[in-house]
This record gives sequence, C-alpha cells and structure tokens, in this order.
Amino acid sequence: MGTIRLLWRDADRLPYLYTVANAAAAYGTTIELMKAETREFGELLFDDRADVVAENYWNQQINRAKGWPLVSLAAAVNTVNEQIVVRDGITSLDDLHGKRIAIRGMHPTDYSDPLWIHQLGLDDAELVFVPEAESGRWAPWKRVVDGDCDAAIVTNLFIAPAFAAGLKPLPASTFGFLGNVVYTTSLEKRDAMRSDMEALVRAAFDAVRTFKTDKAAVLKNMEMIPQELMQAPNISIASDAEKTAVYESLRDELADPPIPSPQAIANFHEMARPYFLELEGFNPLMMWDLSIARSVLDERQAP
Repeated sequence: MGTIRLLWRDADRLPYLYTVANAAAAYGTTIELMKAETREFGELLFDDRADVVAENYWNQQINRAKGWPLVSLAAAVNTVNEQIVVRDGITSLDDLHGKRIAIRGMHPTDYSDPLWIHQLGLDDAELVFVPEAESGRWAPWKRVVDGDCDAAIVTNLFIAPAFAAGLKPLPASTFGFLGNVVYTTSLEKRDAMRSDMEALVRAAFDAVRTFKTDKAAVLKNMEMIPQELMQAPNISIASDAEKTAVYESLRDELADPPIPSPQAIANFHEMARPYFLELEGFNPLMMWDLSIARSVLDERQAP
C-alpha cells in the first residue's frame, strides 16, 4: 500500500479528514493532507501534484462535462448542512413570501441556496447576496440583525453567533447537497492506485461510524491538528467547548453511509446548469464510480 496526497482547502474539514486519515492507516494507506493554495485545483490531479481533491465538487463536475477524465468515489455529506434563521415575527415558511433572505455571496452557496429556496416554494422572496468581505465568514445573518433582511441561511458550523444575536431557526424540508468533502480523482489514478483508493473509501465509511459512536476518538484526532490552521476566519477548536461543538456539528451532518443521494447529485447539476453551458446535456451520473462504496456497503450489510 502507498500514500494518497489529498488536497483540502477549508480548515473546517480537518477534524473529519484527520479522522479519515487515521482510519486509512489501519489499511496500510497513508493520507497526506495538503492545503490547496488556489480555489480551482482539479488540474493538480493531472500534473502529479495531488491524487485526490476533497472539495470543489460543483466545479469538478463542470470540468468533467468539458471532457476532463475525473471521477468521484464517495461523499461525506448528502443533505444540506445549513439552516434558515429568522427575525422575530417569522414563524413559518409561509411568512417568508415576499420577504428578504440574506445568502452568502460566494460560490457555490449563491448557486445552491437559491435552488433550495425555489424548492421550498419561495420564488417570490427577494434574495440578498452578502459578500463575506462585508459580513465576515458565513455571517449574512448580520443583515437580519440590522433590520435589512427577514431571514438568512447559515452553515451549521458558524450558526452559533446568529442564535446568540437573537435569531431563531426556522424548520424547512431537507435539500440534497454535496458539501463538506467529496472525494474526486482522475480515472488514471483510480485505476493505478486502486488498492489505496479502496482504503480511502473504506476509511470514509469508518470515519463516519467513529464520528457517530466514538466522540473520544474524534477529539483525540482533533488534538493532532496544528492550531495555526484553525484560526479566524476558520472555525476555532482551541478550547474543549469549541472542540465539542465542532465535533457535534460534523457528527450530525455526516452521511452514513458516505455516498451521494440522487437528489444531491441532481441538485448540484441543476444549480450550476444555468450558468455553465457545458452542463447542458451532461448526465452527472457520469461523474461517479460507486463500485468501491457498493462493495464496502455489501460487506458490512451482509448477515
């Protein structure tokens, strides 16, 4: 067995990725976690600077539609890991008709959240895209506190300050979503590194179960993360309380098993299709090879 060079971008994923790396070691595969220095990094798979990219699935499907030989093997999250928060006086989705909803003004959130709002039947709501240069990391909720908007959508890891400011969560139906981590590689690397890719997918299965059942093991893995990586604007895990809060948020959003839902694949295609001509006529199932995940699932469900 060998080494997989796995690219990550957002440090918020590291508690999960360190747990995956620890699980992969049990199969004889070393996961070398490498920070991507650019926002578009699929090309690094083809100049031998990486073996797997852990994020940016929405953009990699566009590259696949362009003809890049990419393939995704597993997904950490398959339903939306965000919530709608609202001001006083808003008690149901019906109350948001014609109202202003603040959304993070950054890709792919500004593609996925409008589709979620559409699926909730709120096409008459006014969407307000808030640049993070103005609000800070994942803080469009400040527009609600300021009285400019009636609601905002915030990811779970960064939602506590919104609640502290007096905003309330508004229940909404779930939305198929491919966030957090999606494991994407090249077709060539999938075949040439088959044993290690199998170990990676098995480790993804194991990491989910560790998160769901063994808090102490996850917290121990988090101790290995260099603190300089977990500083603002990223989430902090400096204190025990912060570690526990991050652990609980990730635990609750991880998909078990770590495979995409049909709705998630369809939504991430549909949200980007109006903006990228390459996706017209492209079947997003061509992006996926779930043969390893299916084998693992069959093994673990066998009587």
